[in-house]
Parts: sequence; structure tokens; C-alpha cells
Amino acid sequence: MTDAIGAMAAVLSDLRSLANAAAAAPVSEPASPTATGAPSPVSFGDALRAAIGRVNDAVASANGAAQGFASGDRDIPLSDVMIGLETANLGLQLAANVRDKVVAAYTNIMNMQL
Repeated sequence: MTDAIGAMAAVLSDLRSLANAAAAAPVSEPASPTATGAPSPVSFGDALRAAIGRVNDAVASANGAAQGFASGDRDIPLSDVMIGLETANLGLQLAANVRDKVVAAYTNIMNMQL
């Protein structure tokens, strides 16, 4: 189980570096709401940061539950620990797939002939 947590931590650090790179990129200001009160569009960087934050929260919650259960806390049922770990795992898999798609799209754009 510690190998899985170490692997999740490595992926999380990769996602954090991706988020930092997205934060460092210049982002134009979103358009102000229209007179009809429609919400302004969310930038890709903001959506990415929010998604990474949710994955980070899921991993931290699952890690805390697993450590609590492993230390003998009887208030934490095994089913909650397993569901939390699987939720965190699915979130990390989704984040890794999104990262792979973004890298592939960047590579395709950079290889285009002008």
C-alpha cells in the first residue's frame, strides 16, 4: 500500500508542476458579464487548477483515512478507506490522461508545418 501512496505522490507532484506551468503562462482577463447577467467564461488554466485541487483533496482525504485505519482507529470503516482510495486513484488516472492529451496536442501543434 505504501508503494501505491508513493506512486500517487509522484503523480501528484507531476500534476502540481503542470499546474505551476499553467499558472506561469500569461492568461488574458476573462470577459466581463454581459448585460443579461450571463457568467463570464472560465479560462482553461482556472479549470485545470480547480480540477487538480479536487484531485489533491481526494488524495489527501484517502491518505488520511488509510493512515487512520492503519493506526488502529476503529471509527474508520474499511469500506470508507477502500472507496476513498479508489476515488483518488480514478481521479489520478483521469488527471494523467488529461495531461497526456494536452502533451499530445502540444506536440501535434509544434510539429505542424508552416
